[in-house]
Amino acid sequence: MVRLLNIEFLKLQRNRSFLILMALFAISTFGVNYIASEIITNSPLSHSFVKFSDVWEIVPYVSSYLLIILAFITIMQTCSEYTYHTHRQNVIDGLSRSQYITAKILFIVVLALFATVITFISAFVMGISSYSSVSFEGFRFIFYFFVQTIAYLSFAFLFALTIKKSAPAIGIFFIYSLIIENILEKYINKIITGIDKTGGFLPISSSEHLLLPDKVKNLLKIVNISDPHPEYAYLIASIVYIALCYFTCFYRYKKMDL
Repeated sequence: MVRLLNIEFLKLQRNRSFLILMALFAISTFGVNYIASEIITNSPLSHSFVKFSDVWEIVPYVSSYLLIILAFITIMQTCSEYTYHTHRQNVIDGLSRSQYITAKILFIVVLALFATVITFISAFVMGISSYSSVSFEGFRFIFYFFVQTIAYLSFAFLFALTIKKSAPAIGIFFIYSLIIENILEKYINKIITGIDKTGGFLPISSSEHLLLPDKVKNLLKIVNISDPHPEYAYLIASIVYIALCYFTCFYRYKKMDL
């Protein structure tokens, strides 16, 4: 596993775009969460939203909007291997096709760990800054953020592996994740009357529902827009989609003409 990761990062050690985008994600995570905390703190609706008992909920939720940067990295890095035939050279040099996909999976896990650590630090700093007592209530949202990151990047990788060209893969993935799936979710929820909010179990939506803060859920209950499905249902769905995504990647790459 370490060898496979070393191969992946050797490809990126001179890639300035990769380093810049990683730095941009880290800086943006701190910056966006600081802005969000200032807006929420000054809101007449809630002057205590960013206390330590709440940061574990709000910071992962806000940070999830920046995963688009890591998806961009994943797609660019994967598609560049087709452009420069690096994937073919890896197989010629001795990597099996399964090892090649495994290396990509490990790379995505490392990106997810990096994003989760940055999010954790951002939440902890925000909590300390509120001068409230340290609390880990709601810490499960940090884990949910990790799951969502892997799910989001896994589908970005699948799009890149299928389309092979950076610009079309980025465009189609972002259109699907930001527009098409949201439309599908609302349409499914509208036409299926037997099970409420079934559309929430679409591939990307399922992990997004994991990060909805408890305070927001409570507000939705007041206006009768509560979600009938428990968190563990979305967690299981997200894990199943991740597994299906990688199974598809393994199968497709084994059958692919290099």
